[in-house]
Amino acid sequence: MLEKYDSTVYFVEDIHNAAQWYADIVGAGVKYENEMYAYIETGDLKIGFHPEGKKSSSDTAGQTTYWRVGSLGASIDVLTGKGAKLYRGPIQTSLDEHACILMA
Repeated sequence: MLEKYDSTVYFVEDIHNAAQWYADIVGAGVKYENEMYAYIETGDLKIGFHPEGKKSSSDTAGQTTYWRVGSLGASIDVLTGKGAKLYRGPIQTSLDEHACILMA
């Protein structure tokens, strides 16, 4: 039934700026399905950007995606250097993983 992960869609205030921010980080170009949907795609990664609205907002009750990274500290430094804000953490989970939440 469920075969594989396809994509994550973020509901954002400005699809163009959000898509370009992520594109710069992963080294991909921004593509457009139409004027209401931008996306980036590289390898198995696909992230879409749709304007926020009454049904789907961009606030902290929205989407959370956890990324596997080589170095959490270095990743925090790079992303905060690009304007992300550390929202929660970093913490060590009961599964001996390290996690944090940054908001772009």
